[in-house]
Amino acid sequence: EQNKKIESAVKPQVVINKGIVEMTLFDSKNNKYFWTIPVSTYDAFVKWDKDPTTTMEFDSGEIIRVGDFRPFVGTNFSNVIDDVYDNLENHDNFVLEILYMVSTLTIYSLDIGEDPRFAIETLVRGEGDCEDTVILFADMIRSSSHTKDWKLQLVYFDSDNPTNPQQINHVALLIDD
Repeated sequence: EQNKKIESAVKPQVVINKGIVEMTLFDSKNNKYFWTIPVSTYDAFVKWDKDPTTTMEFDSGEIIRVGDFRPFVGTNFSNVIDDVYDNLENHDNFVLEILYMVSTLTIYSLDIGEDPRFAIETLVRGEGDCEDTVILFADMIRSSSHTKDWKLQLVYFDSDNPTNPQQINHVALLIDD
Protein backbone atom coordinates (compact mmCIF):
# COMPACT_ATOMS: atom_id res chain seq x y z
CA GLU A 1 0.00 0.00 0.00
CA GLN A 2 2.88 2.39 0.79
CA ASN A 3 4.34 1.79 -2.71
CA LYS A 4 0.98 2.67 -4.29
CA LYS A 5 0.92 5.90 -2.28
CA ILE A 6 4.42 6.82 -3.44
CA GLU A 7 3.62 5.99 -7.08
CA SER A 8 0.50 8.18 -7.02
CA ALA A 9 2.14 11.00 -5.07
CA VAL A 10 2.07 14.51 -6.43
CA LYS A 11 5.65 15.26 -7.41
CA PRO A 12 7.42 18.31 -6.02
CA GLN A 13 7.73 21.33 -8.25
CA VAL A 14 10.92 23.38 -8.41
CA VAL A 15 11.29 26.82 -9.95
CA ILE A 16 14.27 29.16 -9.87
CA ASN A 17 12.91 32.68 -10.03
CA LYS A 18 15.01 35.85 -9.68
CA GLY A 19 17.72 34.11 -7.67
CA ILE A 20 15.36 32.15 -5.43
CA VAL A 21 14.86 28.38 -5.48
CA GLU A 22 11.13 27.85 -4.89
CA MET A 23 9.88 24.35 -4.18
CA THR A 24 6.34 23.14 -3.67
CA LEU A 25 6.35 19.98 -1.55
CA PHE A 26 3.46 17.58 -0.95
CA ASP A 27 2.81 15.18 1.91
CA SER A 28 1.01 11.82 1.69
CA LYS A 29 -2.37 13.59 1.91
CA ASN A 30 -1.36 15.96 -0.91
CA ASN A 31 -1.17 18.96 1.41
CA LYS A 32 1.02 21.66 -0.17
CA TYR A 33 4.05 23.21 1.51
CA PHE A 34 6.18 25.99 0.07
CA TRP A 35 9.92 26.10 0.73
CA THR A 36 12.35 28.69 -0.62
CA ILE A 37 16.05 29.38 -0.43
CA PRO A 38 18.16 32.00 -2.19
CA VAL A 39 20.44 30.53 -4.86
CA SER A 40 23.39 32.24 -3.13
CA THR A 41 22.61 30.34 0.09
CA TYR A 42 22.34 27.10 -1.85
CA ASP A 43 25.70 27.79 -3.53
CA ALA A 44 27.32 28.42 -0.13
CA PHE A 45 26.03 25.07 1.15
CA VAL A 46 27.31 22.96 -1.69
CA LYS A 47 30.85 24.36 -1.46
CA TRP A 48 32.44 22.38 1.35
CA ASP A 49 36.20 22.14 1.73
CA LYS A 50 36.23 19.94 4.81
CA ASP A 51 36.10 16.18 4.95
CA PRO A 52 35.05 15.56 8.55
CA THR A 53 35.76 12.12 9.97
CA THR A 54 35.33 10.32 13.26
CA THR A 55 36.60 7.03 14.62
CA MET A 56 34.61 3.88 15.31
CA GLU A 57 35.67 0.80 17.19
CA PHE A 58 34.60 -2.74 16.33
CA ASP A 59 34.02 -5.35 19.05
CA SER A 60 37.39 -6.83 18.05
CA GLY A 61 39.10 -3.61 19.13
CA GLU A 62 39.90 -2.52 15.58
CA ILE A 63 39.49 1.24 15.16
CA ILE A 64 38.58 2.73 11.78
CA ARG A 65 37.87 6.21 10.44
CA VAL A 66 34.49 6.93 8.89
CA GLY A 67 32.85 10.05 7.52
CA ASP A 68 31.31 12.24 10.19
CA PHE A 69 28.04 13.38 8.65
CA ARG A 70 26.79 15.34 11.69
CA PRO A 71 28.09 18.72 10.38
CA PHE A 72 25.85 18.27 7.32
CA VAL A 73 22.64 18.15 9.40
CA GLY A 74 21.12 21.56 10.02
CA THR A 75 17.66 23.09 10.25
CA ASN A 76 17.25 24.17 6.66
CA PHE A 77 13.51 23.55 6.49
CA SER A 78 12.37 25.43 9.60
CA ASN A 79 10.15 27.71 7.50
CA VAL A 80 7.97 24.77 6.36
CA ILE A 81 8.35 21.69 8.61
CA ASP A 82 6.22 22.95 11.51
CA ASP A 83 3.33 23.19 9.05
CA VAL A 84 3.80 19.49 8.27
CA TYR A 85 3.93 18.66 11.99
CA ASP A 86 0.79 20.70 12.69
CA ASN A 87 -1.19 18.66 10.13
CA LEU A 88 -0.53 15.41 12.02
CA GLU A 89 -1.77 13.75 15.19
CA ASN A 90 1.47 12.66 16.90
CA HIS A 91 5.26 12.23 16.78
CA ASP A 92 5.11 8.85 15.05
CA ASN A 93 2.97 10.19 12.22
CA PHE A 94 5.34 13.13 11.83
CA VAL A 95 8.37 10.84 11.46
CA LEU A 96 6.51 8.64 8.97
CA GLU A 97 5.34 11.69 7.00
CA ILE A 98 8.88 13.07 6.76
CA LEU A 99 10.13 9.64 5.68
CA TYR A 100 7.38 9.58 3.05
CA MET A 101 8.38 13.03 1.81
CA VAL A 102 12.07 12.10 1.62
CA SER A 103 11.09 8.95 -0.29
CA THR A 104 9.02 10.87 -2.82
CA LEU A 105 11.46 13.77 -3.14
CA THR A 106 14.54 11.68 -3.86
CA ILE A 107 15.67 8.64 -5.79
CA TYR A 108 18.06 6.35 -3.95
CA SER A 109 21.28 6.15 -5.91
CA LEU A 110 24.23 3.94 -5.14
CA ASP A 111 27.42 5.82 -4.52
CA ILE A 112 30.96 4.58 -4.14
CA GLY A 113 32.70 6.31 -1.25
CA GLU A 114 31.59 8.82 1.28
CA ASP A 115 30.86 12.09 -0.46
CA PRO A 116 28.05 13.49 1.68
CA ARG A 117 25.75 16.20 0.43
CA PHE A 118 23.93 18.79 2.43
CA ALA A 119 20.18 18.25 2.72
CA ILE A 120 19.49 21.14 0.38
CA GLU A 121 21.73 19.66 -2.31
CA THR A 122 20.09 16.22 -2.06
CA LEU A 123 16.65 17.81 -2.23
CA VAL A 124 17.44 19.97 -5.26
CA ARG A 125 19.25 17.14 -7.07
CA GLY A 126 16.41 14.73 -6.24
CA GLU A 127 18.78 11.86 -5.53
CA GLY A 128 21.32 10.59 -3.06
CA ASP A 129 22.79 7.53 -1.43
CA CYS A 130 22.33 6.38 2.16
CA GLU A 131 24.25 9.19 3.85
CA ASP A 132 22.63 11.83 1.64
CA THR A 133 19.08 10.67 2.32
CA VAL A 134 19.78 10.22 6.04
CA ILE A 135 21.18 13.77 6.19
CA LEU A 136 18.04 15.06 4.42
CA PHE A 137 15.78 13.03 6.74
CA ALA A 138 17.61 14.23 9.87
CA ASP A 139 17.66 17.85 8.69
CA MET A 140 13.91 17.82 8.04
CA ILE A 141 13.20 16.26 11.46
CA ARG A 142 15.59 18.67 13.22
CA SER A 143 13.99 21.67 11.46
CA SER A 144 10.78 21.43 13.50
CA SER A 145 10.42 23.46 16.68
CA HIS A 146 8.52 20.44 18.06
CA THR A 147 11.62 18.21 17.93
CA LYS A 148 14.14 20.34 19.82
CA ASP A 149 14.48 17.78 22.62
CA TRP A 150 14.59 14.75 20.31
CA LYS A 151 17.82 12.79 20.07
CA LEU A 152 18.90 11.97 16.51
CA GLN A 153 21.77 9.56 15.94
CA LEU A 154 23.44 8.55 12.72
CA VAL A 155 23.95 4.80 12.99
CA TYR A 156 26.77 3.30 10.95
CA PHE A 157 26.71 -0.44 10.25
CA ASP A 158 27.67 -3.28 7.95
CA SER A 159 24.50 -4.02 5.96
CA ASP A 160 26.06 -7.24 4.63
CA ASN A 161 26.97 -8.56 8.11
CA PRO A 162 24.82 -6.72 10.68
CA THR A 163 25.46 -9.21 13.51
CA ASN A 164 29.17 -9.65 12.79
CA PRO A 165 30.34 -6.38 11.20
CA GLN A 166 33.41 -6.51 8.98
CA GLN A 167 33.20 -3.01 7.54
CA ILE A 168 31.07 0.10 7.64
CA ASN A 169 29.00 0.39 4.46
CA HIS A 170 25.66 1.88 5.44
CA VAL A 171 24.15 4.60 7.62
CA ALA A 172 20.65 4.95 9.06
CA LEU A 173 18.91 7.40 11.38
CA LEU A 174 17.86 6.53 14.94
CA ILE A 175 15.22 8.87 16.34
CA ASP A 176 14.44 9.05 20.06
CA ASP A 177 11.50 11.37 20.70
